Amino acid sequence: MKTLGADYAEEALAARIAGRSCPSRQPKQRTGSPSLLIDIQNNIKAQQSAGYKHWATIENLKRAAETLNFLTEHGIGSLEDLSERCDGVAAATARVKADLWATEKEMERLTITMKHAATYRQLRPLYDQYCQSRDKEKFLRGHESEIILFEAAARELKRLNAVPLPAAQRLRAEIDELTVRRTALQSEYRKAQQKEREYDTLNQNVRILLERSEDVVLPKEKSNELE
Repeated sequence: MKTLGADYAEEALAARIAGRSCPSRQPKQRTGSPSLLIDIQNNIKAQQSAGYKHWATIENLKRAAETLNFLTEHGIGSLEDLSERCDGVAAATARVKADLWATEKEMERLTITMKHAATYRQLRPLYDQYCQSRDKEKFLRGHESEIILFEAAARELKRLNAVPLPAAQRLRAEIDELTVRRTALQSEYRKAQQKEREYDTLNQNVRILLERSEDVVLPKEKSNELE
């Protein structure tokens, strides 16, 4: 591990995993986002193939370096810091998800409103004739389906708080604005999910490093420093 620099000497790793600060003697470097450590103890391939187990051990060293580098770069010095950061990332993802859901529900409401408003406007003249007719039963027999559609549209518009009837142009403009907002929120949500997965991987790796340091940290003569 010393080949990665002074920050990854065994003494430095032991101090950082234990939550103690360790002054860096070299510039911070980023090896990439942390990848989940391989569970060698419970991995069937590792039990069946010594070559695979050796590869997995080396791969875990690299992934441990990525994890510890990420912790250093983001100023995470303890399990409490990591837990707070994970909670914050999860809360941010939840907020974006809620905003996206609310935006989509409002788009759905306006789309339905627009549909019923079009029906209402189209059938309103016929309904006025029905209301003014002297023989409503006869008129209804000839236009029953249209009258039913109009009355259903009127009820839905009232339920959707679209009374008085909103202008079609205004509804379209609001839907267009919400469409732009939804696109932005979808992009933000994907980024938030990616960040949450990154921190989840980081959290799992730290737990594994603390619980199963023998899988990751060699050589054996100094492994007790990480226990």
